[in-house]
Amino acid sequence: MTGQPSNPWGDRDWTPYYEAVAGKEPRETLIRAIEILDPSAGPRCAIDLGAGEGRDTRLLLAHGMRVLALDPHPAAGDRIRAGLDRASLDRMTVVRAGAEDLSGVLDAHPAFALPAVVNASFSLPFVRPEIFARAWGVIAGLVRGGAVFAGQFFGPRDTWATNPTRSHHTRGEVEGLFSGLRVHVLREDEKDGFDAEGRAKHWHVFHVVAGRGEPAGGSGR
Repeated sequence: MTGQPSNPWGDRDWTPYYEAVAGKEPRETLIRAIEILDPSAGPRCAIDLGAGEGRDTRLLLAHGMRVLALDPHPAAGDRIRAGLDRASLDRMTVVRAGAEDLSGVLDAHPAFALPAVVNASFSLPFVRPEIFARAWGVIAGLVRGGAVFAGQFFGPRDTWATNPTRSHHTRGEVEGLFSGLRVHVLREDEKDGFDAEGRAKHWHVFHVVAGRGEPAGGSGR
């Protein structure tokens, strides 16, 4: 897939954010998702939605996976590739696209149609509310097909939830997104703090790891 992504956040200058988070560890939700995978399985692939500066993509590559990394920002690709060896670069495909473009990206890259992991670290809230259901339908189809999902959703009391171009969900709505799936982690965090660039922010976030196996009685921690 080529051309401009449909996510307007790709037009924002994310350079200050990339610089602020450079060198940080991969997200805990992704680490947990990888732990769930069957270690005896053969070669696998993964999808990283909103790959940003590449911290999560690099972890997936380190575990031997082929990775389809999506990000709408034009500078993300170079940052994701920076410092990777040739073997890792050969296992990675970077596409300038948002999570809402995933269906078209998979049409163009069918080798990633059965991923072991779908990672969406703090990227889904940037999908516009009016197209969230369509975008989520594609992701949910991959999870129901056997992938493990790792990612975050903004709650209604998050500072950024007041922005009409961003998506937010109540706990009940988040639970509904994973109806019929095994939820390994559903953790709700709410606190005052700062964003990655040092601006004051009230955080209300749901951290989720789900997929693989029958629905369990609990929602994890």
